[in-house]
Amino acid sequence: MIETYTQISQNLKNGKFSKIYLLMGEETFFTDKISNFFQNEFIDESLKEFNMEIHYGKDSSILKVLNSCKSFPMMSDKKLIIVKEAQELDVFKTKNNTYLNHLVEYIKNPNQSSTVIYCIKNKKLDKRGKLYKSFLEHAIVLDSDAKENKIYDNQIPKWIRDEVQNKNFTINDDALFLMSENIGNNLVKISNALKKIYINKTNKTIDIKDVESYVGISRDYNYFELQDSLVEKNLIKCSKIFNYFNSNQKTFPIQKTIIYLFSFYYKLLIIKSKNIYNLNTISSTISVHPFVAKSYLTALSNYSLLEIKLILKTIKKLDSISKGIYRINNDGNSLLLETLFKIFIKK
Repeated sequence: MIETYTQISQNLKNGKFSKIYLLMGEETFFTDKISNFFQNEFIDESLKEFNMEIHYGKDSSILKVLNSCKSFPMMSDKKLIIVKEAQELDVFKTKNNTYLNHLVEYIKNPNQSSTVIYCIKNKKLDKRGKLYKSFLEHAIVLDSDAKENKIYDNQIPKWIRDEVQNKNFTINDDALFLMSENIGNNLVKISNALKKIYINKTNKTIDIKDVESYVGISRDYNYFELQDSLVEKNLIKCSKIFNYFNSNQKTFPIQKTIIYLFSFYYKLLIIKSKNIYNLNTISSTISVHPFVAKSYLTALSNYSLLEIKLILKTIKKLDSISKGIYRINNDGNSLLLETLFKIFIKK
């Protein structure tokens, strides 16, 4: 049975467990959260030594895993087996029908005292195959990449706030959007950034200083501030940010900056061409948080439709330059940033 991350999480909180879980997909945050829950909460700490086994696909085999699943718990009514990096397990890498049949038979008739979690990272099983169909019929399956589990860019601020509240913290709006605009929708990176803050905080309110100090995002030189400078056509601020980006290309690679710029102006083109000036309508039309929509509302007054179209055309040209399609004599990143700067301060 396919379940979403939210459904599985709710069932785990309510103490509703299946005997077999297949967790797969490229969004590793969800698979890690579920497997970590089992590893930390499912077996009493005093009984883990006897009743919890962790296998790694490349160092194990399906026969070893199944032998563990078939053995009975000690001084307990349940046993936990977690298979990490299960994509490296022989049964998922070869077409050996013997291995496959052993696993399929166990899936159909599992040991009722064992719970086994297969964590397949950055890969998926062939949904047409016999093995996947067996999991689908008899186990709980999470496809972390399914649209039901997708967290879109405009949902990231709420997701961060919810995660923070679950830890009994609060976060200020400026800190929230500094994180969301600069980390993006990489849930693992966001989670790791929040962990750094939790560890170092002496109170329960996260502010912009915490993000700057513990996550390493500058409050003055970041994509959120870049957008503000573009909205305002602020010559000095824009220049400082581009120069900072050019000096910190590992954190702010030129391609990432170009994508960010194109996204901003493309969304601006959409609402400008449709003459949308209502904050909530802007938010829903281009899928941004209402807080972010305010900057687009300001930009509508500062850019003409023709100007936006010309800027987008230039950004496409710059993208080609950065990819080497067009040859340039000057240093690539310096020329790109200089050209971008000249475009965005044009009246």
